[in-house]
Amino acid sequence: MNRNMNKFEKAQKVLHEINGDGWLIICVEDSDINSRFMLGVASHARHYIYIAADGNHKVIAVEMEAPMIARSLKNKGIKAEVVSYSSMSELTTLLSSLIKKPRIALNIGEDILSPNGTAYADQIRAGDFFSMKKIAPKTEFISAAPIINKLRSVKSSEELKDLRNVCKATIELLETIPDWVKVGMTENEVKAKLEYEYMKLGEPSFPAIVGTGAHSADPHHNTSMKKIEPGVLLIDTGLQIYEMCSDITWTFWVGGKPAKEFVDAYNALYESKEVAHEFFTDGTPNNVPAKRCREYLAEKGYDHEKLFFHGYGHSLGFEAHDIGGRISWKVPDNFRLKENMVYTSEPGLYWADKWGIRLEDDVIIGKGKCEKVTYNSKDPILI
Repeated sequence: MNRNMNKFEKAQKVLHEINGDGWLIICVEDSDINSRFMLGVASHARHYIYIAADGNHKVIAVEMEAPMIARSLKNKGIKAEVVSYSSMSELTTLLSSLIKKPRIALNIGEDILSPNGTAYADQIRAGDFFSMKKIAPKTEFISAAPIINKLRSVKSSEELKDLRNVCKATIELLETIPDWVKVGMTENEVKAKLEYEYMKLGEPSFPAIVGTGAHSADPHHNTSMKKIEPGVLLIDTGLQIYEMCSDITWTFWVGGKPAKEFVDAYNALYESKEVAHEFFTDGTPNNVPAKRCREYLAEKGYDHEKLFFHGYGHSLGFEAHDIGGRISWKVPDNFRLKENMVYTSEPGLYWADKWGIRLEDDVIIGKGKCEKVTYNSKDPILI
């Protein structure tokens, strides 16, 4: 796909490939992330983005947001008519003129539960879907999954530039943590301080996970009022600037000399990740890096099936969990990595009610070698 094409043009190209007449994105109160991705600005009121196979693109928005959208599209070199509506009857008329065509793509995940599921496309609300069917009963509504996948799974050079920038900024903030995190602070205080710094640059890409002690053994721990205590401190956090998010986990040791069992597990996990990174290459099945990581952990004496109970990594991009098959030892062989996809690399070992370790980096898939955009310390960082 031509990297010089803008997003509307790329989507238009895929519409021709799937024999679609248009792609309609319906968004209200930020219900569809693809709206902000396509427009470059968040429009909160009910609005519709129509990418047309014939190039007559249109955005329907409320009057107070239409100028903002028009400016954003102009700045991005996107030619699309922006029109406003003031009543539901007017809106219905505008939509009718757009979607009474043979085949219209909507953000419907038609295949949710299978290994090849399209849940990432499942953004439309049921009421909106039924309304479209009522307006255009003869139209065939198809899934926009192929469009979304083509637009967001493999990153452009501009997106990769944004990724390197946001990861650098995130790492610089993480490196300051030993200077200000103290025993007795709450997990929420650590989260608030970190995300305050993010807001000066962009915004958090997801709510930070700050887990002290036994909380570090819960991969999706809800950051709480628990006070930081000596021992393990896990921080999983990310920043978004422009088009891309970071997602990084560092595991620290607070107070004194770390326990030998912690150091041994940390080292094994770090080494297993380095082994896996050798397989973050174009054309490699998604399950291979995860298998190699787990094989290494088993060689070191760790029961990975019991202690490492989540996937190895996920696609990263405009969202922290972006478009693309997971990296896991359980995914089918037909899921394959492609050059310039971006993934997290985040193996973990967790002892329930005791502590856990996760070391997460952000990685760009390469032809013969990956590019690790972030780092974890080879030795545990002490606070």
